[in-house]
Amino acid sequence: MPGPPPKPARQKLLEGTHRRDREAPGALDFDPTKDLPAPPDDLRPEAAQQCWKVCAQELHAKGMLATVDLALLRAYCYQVALMLEAEEELELNGKTETRHTANGSHQVRSPWVAILSDATEKVNKIGQQFGFSPASRTRISAPEKPKEDAKSGFAAFRK
Repeated sequence: MPGPPPKPARQKLLEGTHRRDREAPGALDFDPTKDLPAPPDDLRPEAAQQCWKVCAQELHAKGMLATVDLALLRAYCYQVALMLEAEEELELNGKTETRHTANGSHQVRSPWVAILSDATEKVNKIGQQFGFSPASRTRISAPEKPKEDAKSGFAAFRK
């Protein structure tokens, strides 16, 4: 099993562990955004907008959001919104639905079960890139900044 993924040079500089002789030649490094990026106007639904506001704020405050990351952050927020929509649909309509055929009716699994599973998997995979899971945070270091009183948390994504 391979070791942890390599850290960017900027991260090593912040941690005080950077050594020029171990730096990968020609490694890409992008500067963090100067201003907090606003959610894209066409990012829907509202839950995705809320996700963007919370996640972009956290990443920007830690200096870990570059312009090239914005498309991936958008995908993450959309998948979070889709995951929440699937959860709501399953709560309202259940995990099965009745299908009527010429041979009678029978119960089948709701398509929202697969949508929820797929969205959850994508949220997990994309979130790891940003350090959004407890395990992935252990592999990502960022400079310490004072914590502000923020109304964050998963409830912020709900309508």
